[in-house]
Amino acid sequence: MSRFLLLLFLIIGPLNLSAQRLTEYNEKGNEALSRNDLADAKMWFEEGVSFCDSYSIDKLTTIWIENEQFRIPMRSLMTKCLNCLNIKATENDTASIARLILYYEHGIGTPESPELANYWEEQLSKLSKPEEQLPALEKRLPSPKEKPTPLNLIIGYNFTPSAPYGITFGLLGKRWGGYLRLKSNMTFGKTTVDCNESGILNYTEGAYYKFDRERISRFGITGGLIVKILPWLSASVGVGYGERELQWHATAYSYSNNSLTTELWCENVTGSYKGIETEADAIVKVSKNFYFSVGCNSINLEFADLNAGIGLIF
Repeated sequence: MSRFLLLLFLIIGPLNLSAQRLTEYNEKGNEALSRNDLADAKMWFEEGVSFCDSYSIDKLTTIWIENEQFRIPMRSLMTKCLNCLNIKATENDTASIARLILYYEHGIGTPESPELANYWEEQLSKLSKPEEQLPALEKRLPSPKEKPTPLNLIIGYNFTPSAPYGITFGLLGKRWGGYLRLKSNMTFGKTTVDCNESGILNYTEGAYYKFDRERISRFGITGGLIVKILPWLSASVGVGYGERELQWHATAYSYSNNSLTTELWCENVTGSYKGIETEADAIVKVSKNFYFSVGCNSINLEFADLNAGIGLIF
């Protein structure tokens, strides 16, 4: 742990405390630390955070690093420290930017965010001249980006007007992922003949018929790639097989006495689509474990429909 602190202060640079007259709350905080009274020290240094006092922020950061049991009750306070560092970083304070990188890398006052840590590293590099850059950035404690990136499991419900019952399974890594989707309207009726707007094709029965109702059978299975564009935004594209079958019901009657002779379902070939289904979606992560998506799909680039979905990311 002492090595951790040494590296931390090598990164953020010496505070030149000997030249800085400590405020009363910092003096009281140091006295509490000398008694190992962390709760009292936290209370005094918290007063300094209300003024975005760098000395108070560094002392609280040290307490957070050295005392894991104190991290949960300090969570909201470290978020205030993070807010102060963000304000100073936007004013091009390089020392605050270096501290901010550490906060985002190790999840101090915020969830770990390699993307934001990388962003502030780039800003620090732009602001610092080579001879003024803080030493050995690459020798900091291992950051989350150096750890194996776990795969996140995606499970969601997918809706389209033609297929309101859909389910999506997927895996998403740091940048890339994949998914599999099934969709249906749960109508699986069979047809025995083909028809179109003119009537039943190749009809040879000795009876006349009438079309009296219709139904649609919809099914699709697709899979594809997911690419993470921003920490909260991803896009997916997929391809697979889909069908949207328009079925008409016909009732046949005898010519002699108009009695019902038979009933049948036929596939309307002009209103049905079967073949390659393609789709694309935008996936918006609205919290750590919840997302929604919107997009569209098509069968053979002839039949088109909208997509919408909600789900969980683990």
